[in-house]
Amino acid sequence: MKKWLYRIVWVPVLVLAVLFLVANRQLVTISLDPFNADNPLITSFPLPLWLWLIFTLFVGVGLGSAGMWVSGNKRREKARVEHRELKSLRREMMAMREQNPPEESKPFQSEPPLLESTER
Repeated sequence: MKKWLYRIVWVPVLVLAVLFLVANRQLVTISLDPFNADNPLITSFPLPLWLWLIFTLFVGVGLGSAGMWVSGNKRREKARVEHRELKSLRREMMAMREQNPPEESKPFQSEPPLLESTER
């Protein structure tokens, strides 16, 4: 069910995106000067629109990944500290087992011992 829902939603979106990118092949110059539209100070090289869109997609994914990585710093540090503590406790437990080996237990009995009945 989940696969079909995924396909029903994303296949048309991807088809529309490809059609949009193929239909807009003309060169586009990006201007970053909002005050002077006729002669902007900061412009880009003229590139096809599809290239600009894919570039912004990659930049967005990269910035999102970097943001998620930075936001997880505290959790990763906590996990490292807990991992070190766990290793230390395991070493301590093994040292204690070597100093005080467990007593040999009796072999397993096939039948439990019978209890004396108190009724007379």
